[in-house]
Amino acid sequence: MTVRVLIATLFALAMPLAADQRLGVIEFPNSGPAEAQDHFLTGVLLMHNFEYDDAAAAFQRAHETDPSFGMAYWGEALSHYRPVWGREDLPKGRDALAGVAKAKRLTERERGYIDAARIVFGEGEKEDRWQRYSDAMEQLYRAHPGDLEAASFYAVSLFGTTGRVRDTRTYMRIASIAEDVYLENPDHPGALHYLIHSFDDPVHAPLGLRYARRYSKVASSAPHAQHMPTHIFLALGMWEECVSSNIDSWESSEARIKRLGLDSDDRGYHALWWMQYGYLQMGRFDEARQRLAVIEHDAKVSGTRLARGHHAYMRSQFLIDTEQWDLDLMPVDADGIDARGWGSNALAEGMRAVKTGDAAAAERWLARLRDYSSEHADRSRSLPIVVLELEGLLLLEKKPKAALEKLREAAAMEEKTAFGYGPPFPAKPAFELLGDALLGLDRPAEAAQAYQSSLDRAPRRALSLKGLREAAMATGDGATVARMDAELKGYGQGKS
Repeated sequence: MTVRVLIATLFALAMPLAADQRLGVIEFPNSGPAEAQDHFLTGVLLMHNFEYDDAAAAFQRAHETDPSFGMAYWGEALSHYRPVWGREDLPKGRDALAGVAKAKRLTERERGYIDAARIVFGEGEKEDRWQRYSDAMEQLYRAHPGDLEAASFYAVSLFGTTGRVRDTRTYMRIASIAEDVYLENPDHPGALHYLIHSFDDPVHAPLGLRYARRYSKVASSAPHAQHMPTHIFLALGMWEECVSSNIDSWESSEARIKRLGLDSDDRGYHALWWMQYGYLQMGRFDEARQRLAVIEHDAKVSGTRLARGHHAYMRSQFLIDTEQWDLDLMPVDADGIDARGWGSNALAEGMRAVKTGDAAAAERWLARLRDYSSEHADRSRSLPIVVLELEGLLLLEKKPKAALEKLREAAAMEEKTAFGYGPPFPAKPAFELLGDALLGLDRPAEAAQAYQSSLDRAPRRALSLKGLREAAMATGDGATVARMDAELKGYGQGKS
């Protein structure tokens, strides 16, 4: 049975889903019964939009409708494999896949999907399983060249083979496959989604702009799809668009929580964080502070690891980007949060201590940061950069030469890391910090070079633009001053 569905016409889903939901358009021929198709196709669409929990619920409805619907168990299992995020839930995936034993009808092609899923949820180390799964999906993709779902699931599997490192060759391979799907079906949410992920760095982001603008319209009901264009907008320094997309994503996630009766950990904290970062880059600190207040409340009331981690991200970025070191903000409870949150909070607190003249507190934060970095070196490649940054700051006043050596080492280390997406980590980019130090030592020409390197990695980042402008003023570079004035036009103005 071939079914083409635009999820704007569903009225009878058992899973709570509004009748006007838009998640994209796919074709996925399968041997399941007609009465379970809406649930199954909704699940596939939700998976492509990374709404995994809702996808699992939709697949469950499909096999509850017909317990012999084998591919519904495949879908539920695969919702627990999340390659872009580097996550899996092996027990849940295995439990769901066991239901395939109830299947009464499976085509050869469907067995290919299921056999591949058995690899990813099989025995062995995660890295090996994920690579072998991707290899199996490649075979399925080549055996069925007209199957856009095989192409899409193969494309996304390739993200899982990189170890969460931006491997340009692999990313461009993903883009080429996803673009073929897009050309066949420009409303395919997976094609649009994976193209954005392929291009979400400052070098390739211009290639992803048209997909970013389309994706949020094609899948306007998926909170993650509303957020995803921001990966391109942020990489290009398009701050108004960055804020707008994340407002849409936040509001969509709030509507979902209300519809499904979910708790605070299902709120769109990711979008809230990126939204705040956009406001900071526009100099709209009041609006950024309002967003920080939201996560402060949830971190205090719920106290979950997720809320406290996002509190660390947002509080540290707010302090660093506003340079309002004397603000009395709710402290971070960093117990058990991830390395990025822990490192960001330690750097912000260390910087605050330096800037307010509390050398003893800064030394304490540095000691804690060194210990943490040593113990958790495998959790983030950027932790050693954060250590070098704080070391350099502490040396700057009395030993400027040694300080610059530390900061140059941090910048060199940062330059070797792959381009990323999203708000920076370290929360204070190393090249920007080096530029600040050089400017303070009256070396504006060198500072200008450092700020330009920062902007190469983080286009239109406000503090780097302002630093480059100040350095250009000191060297008499009027053309650069004018260019920075144009880039900073509107900074600190406007209301949401």
